[in-house]
Amino acid sequence: MVQLLQKLSIRATNGPDKLMKVIKGPVTKYLPLQCRRLGFSFSAAKRVAVHDYVAQLDDVATGCVAFVVGAFAHGRIEAPYIDEELNVSEYPLSAAYCISRITNAFEMKWKIV
Repeated sequence: MVQLLQKLSIRATNGPDKLMKVIKGPVTKYLPLQCRRLGFSFSAAKRVAVHDYVAQLDDVATGCVAFVVGAFAHGRIEAPYIDEELNVSEYPLSAAYCISRITNAFEMKWKIV
């Protein structure tokens, strides 16, 4: 992450391909119009079991889902483009662990594991 913020991109070690890059806002111009945008925050009022929430998502009706996860364990995400803000734990989680829980829920739903 430090490299991404300092150099504004991360390249593959074995070629010129860019793996990640910082984009200019607003981020919504890069998302499809009907994309559902979910924010994850410890301070969100709606607490959900992430496996149950992901299981009930309709892949066809939803089309795509974008996740906004803060890079901090405390505080609130200030992103006006979020459609719904969710809390997935009664304890503050690191961003890495929150993303791990989300991806694990999709692995279970799509039977990847």
